Amino acid sequence: MPVERVERPDVARFRRDYLNRSAPVVLTGVTEGWPARGWSLDTLAERLGDRQVPLAVLRGGHVRADLARGIRHEAGSLHAFLARVATASPPQHYLRLRLSGPYAFLRADVEVPPYCLARLALDVSLLVGGTGTVVDTHYDMLHNLVSQLRGRRRVTLFSPADRARLYPYPMRTLHWHHSQVRLEAPDPVAFPRFREATPLQVDLGPGEMLLIPRGWWHHFETLEPSIAVNFFWLTPRLVPAIAAAQALWMVKRVGTY
Repeated sequence: MPVERVERPDVARFRRDYLNRSAPVVLTGVTEGWPARGWSLDTLAERLGDRQVPLAVLRGGHVRADLARGIRHEAGSLHAFLARVATASPPQHYLRLRLSGPYAFLRADVEVPPYCLARLALDVSLLVGGTGTVVDTHYDMLHNLVSQLRGRRRVTLFSPADRARLYPYPMRTLHWHHSQVRLEAPDPVAFPRFREATPLQVDLGPGEMLLIPRGWWHHFETLEPSIAVNFFWLTPRLVPAIAAAQALWMVKRVGTY
């Protein structure tokens, strides 16, 4: 099933038709005029300098987490990583860099979308990955606007109603908000209910922005070298759920796996 595309909706329509209804939507035209639309691997290398940054370690191109320790990261040269993005096959690393602290100056190249409504907190991150990078199916506790700046990514979405059909990992693990099902090769014997899930799919290109409402499961596949920025925002209505999740996280971290 396709995801609706809308040209620069006003804030009232965005809230009424998509955010309040928990409905994903692709927004077009929002990033026109952003300096970040001119970013490339070379310009990022020049702007950021050759710093040591935390890189997510991929397995067969996939961002996958250890059930007890989460996603494995290792420090690496930013210049070396950016030089490999266009050529490494399969990709070995993926970058998610929060645009705060020493990287906050890049925030001037993007505009916070007016759709991040009633926010108590905002997290803006730079996302860079090579062709074949896959972020496996999971959901987030916050609303997310993903702005594609360069390259293309394929996004597969599932409603929160499909939770049981996606077989999340046990709550006692750090992977409890991730699906055990591998979309590239689902096991019908181990996960028979998955065939009843209803995916939505969209190819996200430069200049397009995707709303992923909280609780929606999503899977990213990078189709060509990709640069994106995402905006997570916290609203007062989400605070109780976030507090409960943080408490559970603390309990799990001291538990036995």
